[in-house]
Amino acid sequence: MNTKKFIVEGMTCESCVQKVTEALKSIPHVQTVKVNLADRAASIEAHHEIDLIEVQESLKHLPKYTVRATSNENSKSIDSSKLDQKESKLKTYKPLILIFAYISLASLSYQIYRGHFDLHIFMSHIMAGFFIGLSFFKFLDLKAFSESFSSYDPIAQRFLGYGLLYPFVELILGLMFISQIGLPLANSVTIFVLGITTIGVIKRLQSESKFQCACLGATFNLPLSYVTVFENLVMIAMATYGLVLKSNSM
Repeated sequence: MNTKKFIVEGMTCESCVQKVTEALKSIPHVQTVKVNLADRAASIEAHHEIDLIEVQESLKHLPKYTVRATSNENSKSIDSSKLDQKESKLKTYKPLILIFAYISLASLSYQIYRGHFDLHIFMSHIMAGFFIGLSFFKFLDLKAFSESFSSYDPIAQRFLGYGLLYPFVELILGLMFISQIGLPLANSVTIFVLGITTIGVIKRLQSESKFQCACLGATFNLPLSYVTVFENLVMIAMATYGLVLKSNSM
């Protein structure tokens, strides 16, 4: 009997553990599978030696999860992974890049329609698109998002209900920005909410632990990184600009 260990990225809750376990048990000749959420480890016991490629194939229908070896035993697969590292990063962040491109294009189109460029309205529409668009993905699996979000957001860690409420806050903020109603309040809430989240993200990144970013909900396996920090800081900067512009016009 052979026992092999693998690292499984993308798991955020016990439901993920169950899905991964069932998928790994489908590998021929596998006897037992033990998946540990805290260590992100999967231990597989089988009648023959299980390699990384077999494990990756078993999880192919679950693109949220990625697998890597714990040692150099699967050096061929690991070396191939290193060669494709840049391509993998682009593929990982592709959904976020596409969302930003679509929102920017829609906001710019409205400016062309108006006949002259208004930076304040342009930024308001960018923020509206982000909040409404990102809240949509969170609503697809609200419970999974809440569990993932509570792994790094300071408020969600203390109050579990906040994670369930957060997508509604994003949706309301998005509607406020696109309708230009209550902008001082919307900007203030944006600065507070994203500021708290950014602090939590930075703390997690400093701990060098790997977590899933919940900005696109649980639909995409987006790793928590400084891309999340940059995204939040840009939104905070636009909200701050909106507040300053409003105060100067009064």
